[in-house]
Amino acid sequence: MAASAIDKQPTGCITLLTADGYELLVDKEMLCSSSKFFAGMLTACDTTRLHVEESRDCMEPVLAAMRGSPPAATYDTRSTSCWAVYKKVLVVADKYDMSLVRERVEKWLVSRCLRGRMRSTGFKFQDVAEGFEWLAICQKFDLKDLGWYCAYDLGTQLAGGAWGHRPVHEALEGVSCPELLKTVLEAVQAAVLAGAGAGAAGGAPGDVPEAGPAHDA
Repeated sequence: MAASAIDKQPTGCITLLTADGYELLVDKEMLCSSSKFFAGMLTACDTTRLHVEESRDCMEPVLAAMRGSPPAATYDTRSTSCWAVYKKVLVVADKYDMSLVRERVEKWLVSRCLRGRMRSTGFKFQDVAEGFEWLAICQKFDLKDLGWYCAYDLGTQLAGGAWGHRPVHEALEGVSCPELLKTVLEAVQAAVLAGAGAGAAGGAPGDVPEAGPAHDA
């Protein structure tokens, strides 16, 4: 167990007591401005120590995002562990009503992990199930930009036969957002047309030009 931080706690800081016995110092003003949940709790009671149900490994990336820095474990943007960390951050951000953290995570995933790579380097999720899991996360947390990339990738894989063992209607039944469903179908159409064009011209089938969300500047 970590040594107690209570004796050296700076003024204006809150100590978060994690489920595995660690103490994490966080600026009170930043915590309240980042989380409506903690803002309400600290308004209702005057305390400098709060218990959280998460472990230190789970909370530290959330605090890093609150401070405006991508978590250290996400620096390798091509690794599956990067996405796993961001997934945990999004779940905690939703639990504690941290809209700014959620927005930052979406921005980092798009700008650092996806944009400029998906179509140019053949980016795709490790498997289709992983892609669907992220599409569900995007729907739940209303991550429109990230959802576009996830949907487009899944549509491209559908056109390439990656879902061959599942009927299309069954594969798409979990896509409840009309905009994301439209993107999936547009990606399928674009891949099919590109494949047909490449075949006619003698090029490689499946070469799809890089695109982006329609509302991007």
